[in-house]
Amino acid sequence: MNMLILTAFPRADGFTRYCTDYFIKGARQPGVTITGIDLTRSDIHPCKGCFHCWCKTPGQCIQRDGMQKILEAFLSADLLVCATPLYAYDISGYMKIFIERTLPLLSPGVTYAESGVDRNKIRYPEQGPRRMAAIITGGLGARSHTDGAIMTLRNYAEGFDMVFAGALVRNESYLLQFTDTKPKTIKTIQTGLEQAGRTFALEGTIDPATIEKIATPLAVDPERFQLYSNIYWEHAQEIFSCGGTSLEVLERTRGDIRILMQEMASSVDPVTTSRIRAVIQFVFTDSGLSYRITINRGTATLETGENGSFDMRITTSAKIWVQIIHRTIDPLKAMSSGDIRIEGDKELFRKFGRLFPPPNL
Repeated sequence: MNMLILTAFPRADGFTRYCTDYFIKGARQPGVTITGIDLTRSDIHPCKGCFHCWCKTPGQCIQRDGMQKILEAFLSADLLVCATPLYAYDISGYMKIFIERTLPLLSPGVTYAESGVDRNKIRYPEQGPRRMAAIITGGLGARSHTDGAIMTLRNYAEGFDMVFAGALVRNESYLLQFTDTKPKTIKTIQTGLEQAGRTFALEGTIDPATIEKIATPLAVDPERFQLYSNIYWEHAQEIFSCGGTSLEVLERTRGDIRILMQEMASSVDPVTTSRIRAVIQFVFTDSGLSYRITINRGTATLETGENGSFDMRITTSAKIWVQIIHRTIDPLKAMSSGDIRIEGDKELFRKFGRLFPPPNL
C-alpha cells in the first residue's frame, strides 16, 4: 500500500506539522510505504488555464517544473492525504495550486460520479489513489470556519473518483501547546490522530468517533477562548515583528500567568474543597498583576485585582508562580527560600497541592 502525503504548510514548526506528525506515526505500519511531498518547497506554478494538456499534448502540461514528479507520485499512490492550514476559510494557496495542476490527469468530456454529480473524465482511471483523507488546522474556534476547505477537498476527491475518508479538523490549534494544563484532552487528540493514521493506512477508512476525538474542544467557553487567543497574538505580534519563531511564541504563551491562573482555577479539586470557603489573593510583583481565587465548597472563581479581605495572600513573582503551576519547583521550598511571602492562613498554603492538583482534563 502506497500512501502519498502532501503537506501545504509554510511554517515547519506550526500546528499542521504537529497534527500531521502524529498521523504519520500511526500510519507507519508493515506493508505501508509513505511518500511525503512538501508543496511549499516544490517548484510548481499556478495553472495557466490554456488546456494545452487536453488539446495539444494530452496529459502533458506546457509548464516544465516540479509538478511532473508530483503527478508521478500521485499516479503511483493508493492513498492520498492532504494536510493544510486554514487560510481565509479555505485550503492554503500551495494546496490549491497542486489541485489546479492535476488538470493533465483529467481529460475532455463529462461523466457522472456515483453521487450523480457531473465531473470531468479521468485520463488514467486505473491509476492514482482510490481513497483520500485531509488534515486541516485553524486558529479560530467555530467548526463552520473549515466548511469551505472540507468541501473543496471533498469535491476534489469526487472529481478523481476517490472515496473521501474524512477530514481531521483541529480548530483552536494553538491551544495544543498547553500539555501541562490539559494533559488528558490533548493526549486524547494525539492518540486520535495516531489512530486515524493507522486505520487509514491499513483500511482506507477513518472512524467518525476518531474524527470527533481529534476535534475535542480545548477552550471551556467562548470568553476563555477569546482571552487566550488575544494573549497568544499579543505575544506573536511582538516576537514575529522581531524575526522570532513560532516556538518562541508558544513558549511565551505557555508561560503567560494570565492564562495559567485561569487554568489553575479550573483545576480546583471539588472533593478536597467540598467543605472549604476561602479567598486567596495573589500579588505578582514583577508583572503588576493581581488575582483573587474564591473557593466555595467545591468550585472556584477567578477575579482580577485586589478587592476586600482575604484568608490568605500570596506575594511572589509571576515567574516563580509559573514554575509552580508547571510543577518545576515545589511551592513549600519556594516559601522557605523567601521566593514566596504568605500572609494569613499558612495551613491553606500547605494544602495547595491538594486544593489545586495537576489537571486531569
